Amino acid sequence: MTQPRLIPASDGWWCLASGKAAHLPSVAVSEGRLVEPARRTLQERGFFDAPTPPFALTVLTATSCNLGCAYCFQNTEPSHAAKNPFAPARIDRRLLAQDDIERITSFVQERMTTLGAEKLSLLLFGGEPLLNPRACTELLHRLSPLGLVNAQMISNTVLLTPKLARQLHEAGLRRIQVSFDGNRADHDGTRIDHKGAGTYDRILRNVARAAQETALKWQFRVNVSHHNINGLDQLIDELASIPLATPATLSLALIDDVGVGYENQLAYADQLADRFLRLIDHALDRGLSVPVMGAPLTDCPFCGGFAGTTGAVVNADGTLYSCWETAGRPEWSVGNLIDGYLPDETINDKWVACDYAAKSHGAPETTRRFYDQVDCHILDRTHRASTTSPRPSPAGVAATTKSAHSPSVPPQ
Repeated sequence: MTQPRLIPASDGWWCLASGKAAHLPSVAVSEGRLVEPARRTLQERGFFDAPTPPFALTVLTATSCNLGCAYCFQNTEPSHAAKNPFAPARIDRRLLAQDDIERITSFVQERMTTLGAEKLSLLLFGGEPLLNPRACTELLHRLSPLGLVNAQMISNTVLLTPKLARQLHEAGLRRIQVSFDGNRADHDGTRIDHKGAGTYDRILRNVARAAQETALKWQFRVNVSHHNINGLDQLIDELASIPLATPATLSLALIDDVGVGYENQLAYADQLADRFLRLIDHALDRGLSVPVMGAPLTDCPFCGGFAGTTGAVVNADGTLYSCWETAGRPEWSVGNLIDGYLPDETINDKWVACDYAAKSHGAPETTRRFYDQVDCHILDRTHRASTTSPRPSPAGVAATTKSAHSPSVPPQ
């Protein structure tokens, strides 16, 4: 059994495992580990039980993008060195073709059969996936019979229309993640189209219109840097004002420096944690949902399982990669849809995890402390809202609640 994540709280401990969280009294943990009575009681209650995860598939339907964000990990040159600073050079342009959609279906079916997987999750990715909307809807239709239980998209939504939103939702799409780079002024200085025009109002308008037409769920990712952190309260107010059938989730994430000329001066520290906690409180007070950040860079279903044992990342040209962040870079390819994965000894050095090229935001201990501070606060807020001072059981388990983890998703 994998060791659970234990987070010190003001009145005890939080224990996280299998997508759940338990609030424990201080006596339930000793020397950083669960004491046996607490562990046994949690186990008897099924706390450590986890359903078999679905096979996690990411497909890049298009590698091109209609925006020119300077920090994008798919850029191949700094924006200041580009001929058009609003459109820096990127990975090679590819569009997912019909033949490869058929190959993806066959490949996934074979992998799921080999692994004994009965359920499938799909992430439509780019570039900007809506540059190839036909492929998005076709993939949803073709993969549905394979046990598709979760289908989401990461999109900047600039191209999203009410009609397209309806088509995607009817085909099986359930969630869209869209990123913001601060309030209107900060966002429009960063998340720009190829003519240098801002996109803030277009994105808000398109999300609102899509929400009127569909029951799509929304995740707002806020990319945080020293350039925009002071204006994020205003952004949260505007996001909370969008009329949605289900409250959107909001996650805060530092923008990474991946060596393309974009530096973020913020680093994990107690002072930054305090800033995050105030922003999280503001979001929760405004009715948004805030998932826990999760342990740093762990349990990724895509790059976490070597040679496609838990999922697969497929580029628009049919090549396989270990991670979103290497997709489209031929030197990092680990196979293709026709021949499958290359031999283990060939791909050992190519199997990298999320943020493999990103500059660290802090030492491991500092990073862990930051995540613990933020997640403890989120869990405390959720716990207070759902229960009133439960009495601990004899085994030291005070309460058990579901906990929605926020995936480590790169800014798009």
